[in-house]
Amino acid sequence: SKVMSACFAQFHPNLMVGGTYSGQIVLWDNRSNKKTPVQRTPLSAAAHTHPVYCVNVVGTQNAHNLVSVSTDGKLCTWSLDMLSQPQDSIELVHKQSKAVAVTSMSFPLGDINNFVVGSEEGSVYTACRLG
Repeated sequence: SKVMSACFAQFHPNLMVGGTYSGQIVLWDNRSNKKTPVQRTPLSAAAHTHPVYCVNVVGTQNAHNLVSVSTDGKLCTWSLDMLSQPQDSIELVHKQSKAVAVTSMSFPLGDINNFVVGSEEGSVYTACRLG
């Protein structure tokens, strides 16, 4: 599936993470001689089923997670050590009604809870992961 987003895995200089059109998260290790991912998430309703336009590693050296978000408004939190299922997921909705079709996401430096997202309809929203 096409890679829609990619980032280096902060705190893991050899790892690169991608989000795909099919909704999978893929992981490459540049120590490997493979051009294909060394890990990928399963296609599952527990994770993403829409394109993943944003992947971000947030946290500190000793406590960090991969955060991904797809165009159906589903935000998933993953451990880089276990991509078989998300540790947590939340639905991003605007005014309790429709899902936000997210196309971009950014966290302030050092903040793992608060973030902003950009949407397909041209709006920017502030949000938080932990209530």
